[in-house]
Order: sequence, then structure tokens, then C-alpha cells
Amino acid sequence: MKQKGLIFIPDISGFTQFVNSVELKHSQHIIAELLEILLDANQMGLNVSEVEGDAILFYKLGASPNLDVTYKQVERMFLSFHKQLQRYENIRTCECKACVTAINLSLKVISHYGEFTEYKIKDFLKLIGKDIIIAHQLLKNDIKQHEYWLITDDLSKGKIPQQFTPSIQWDHGTKKVDDNEISFHFTQLGHLKDN
Repeated sequence: MKQKGLIFIPDISGFTQFVNSVELKHSQHIIAELLEILLDANQMGLNVSEVEGDAILFYKLGASPNLDVTYKQVERMFLSFHKQLQRYENIRTCECKACVTAINLSLKVISHYGEFTEYKIKDFLKLIGKDIIIAHQLLKNDIKQHEYWLITDDLSKGKIPQQFTPSIQWDHGTKKVDDNEISFHFTQLGHLKDN
């Protein structure tokens, strides 16, 4: 039976290049730590469906969440992620390529509200539904920068979010997914690092 809920995917940008061009042992350790940082920063009580290499598929069943609360979650994960990168940079004792270039990794977050179903395979709870596919396809888009929060119109109810800080500027975009055009808004998050 389909249920509605929030689909929330923080995704580490630069992961593929990072893993392909650096020492596997240290890159593996760095990515694992960064994913753990994101898991530990979960203050909304989001459920984890799976860790997907460079991303985490979080979800929360129920009514569409308040965007203020969702933004605070994005902000917390983003800042925790970048504090960890700064630690690597400031206290680095290893000069391998993985340790030196970790600072170049970035984070984007996709948030979508839609229908999906939970199903169990042995001890694993998985998600299935067209909205899970939509959220994953939104990870590949035409947004030039790699540090942003993208929210679909299904989450924002088709309105440009007016709340949050004055430094947040929203842009609009669309993505063709199968026979549908998904409309979304996105805002850059890089300014959060200034704080």
C-alpha cells in the first residue's frame, strides 16, 4: 500500500572523481566518516532506507514537513559535513592525494514529497515507487554549482519559499522524468560556510 512521505537525499558531490583519482584506503575512510557525520546530524528523526555509496536515502512517512524544520535539517547536515572537511584540512598529517583533496568535496540535498511503499527483504527495509525514482533522477540536473538544496513543487506546494534568511535566493528549474516535467526550486548553500 502506497504511503506519502518526505524523501531526503544528501549527496556528496565530487565523489566519483575523488574515489577514482586517489588512494582507495584513505578515500574509503574519508567517505565513511562523512556519511557517518550526515547520519549523526539527523535531527528530524528521518529513517534511513540505505546508504548509496556517496548518498543517503532518508525518508519520513506522514504529512509534508514544515519547510523551516527541513531547512534546519539541511543546514545542520551541510555545516557538520563542512566542519569535518575543515578538520581534515587543518589537522592533516597525511599528504596523500585523498587527504589533500578531501576539502574539494561538496554536498547537495534533494528533498521531495511523494508516494512510495516500504518493503522488506530479509532484515532490510527498502523503498519503492515512482517518487523514489524521481528523487534519484533529480540528483542529475543542470544546476551548475554543487552545493545546493533542491525542493520539488510537491514539497513546497508549488510556491517559492519565502521564509528563512535574507541571504537565501531561490532559482527555478525543471527536469524531464519519463513523461513528466518535474518543477523545483533550489538555493545555493555555500554562504553557510561563511558562518
